[in-house]
Amino acid sequence: MKIFKGIVFYFLLGGSVANAAPSAQDLYNQCSEDFFVSSDIVVCLAKKLAASEKRFVSEQKHAVAVLDQWHVDPAYKEKAREKFLENNKEFKKYKKDYCNFSMSMMGGSESNSHEISRISCVTSQNFYYIEQVEENLRYIRKK
Repeated sequence: MKIFKGIVFYFLLGGSVANAAPSAQDLYNQCSEDFFVSSDIVVCLAKKLAASEKRFVSEQKHAVAVLDQWHVDPAYKEKAREKFLENNKEFKKYKKDYCNFSMSMMGGSESNSHEISRISCVTSQNFYYIEQVEENLRYIRKK
């Protein structure tokens, strides 16, 4: 019965949920399903972080390329490109501050908890930012 409910839920909400950026808790859960030892969870999360950083850089390059192909007055293109690059710098600062705040809420946790939290948070923020950039680029009319 649980499987049936899961399948129904997937088909009803799968389209909108499938594209959602994973939360830090989702990322932790994915790794903790496969690993029990916290050091293995850190390694798993570090791999996810590396993949998100690679995709983050790739998405930034793609966004600049799309903006360059935008069918609009060159002054608007340049302004959008300038704002996008500025936004990337601000996001990196925000991501660090946000994840530091999130980790401060853990108090005096033991073992690898802080590292697990930090990596999960940064990875989640990367995926969320990528999702937002992709969404915004959908509105650009190309040449």
